Amino acid sequence: MTKKFFICPHCGNNKEFKIFTSNFQVVKQSPELGIRTEESGVLPSLRQNDNYIECPHCFQRFDYDNAATAGKKYIQTTQSLRKGAVPTTVSHP
Repeated sequence: MTKKFFICPHCGNNKEFKIFTSNFQVVKQSPELGIRTEESGVLPSLRQNDNYIECPHCFQRFDYDNAATAGKKYIQTTQSLRKGAVPTTVSHP
């Protein structure tokens, strides 16, 4: 779970999420690098049966797997675009 990259299916946020499982954690990500850059310490969740992710931008709750699937597609697309990008050079007169 710690290596998953998330995208909010509602608003497209790809930088910060609250994860609720048997524990609670806040993660921050770098869309440019496609990795997590910061994770809060894991805190016990008071509601042991929760299993969702919350976007702090749009306050929507969504299924862990939906956000992880969208994040995986995002990483694959951005990596393929970077590999296929032709470097541009700037010529100065």
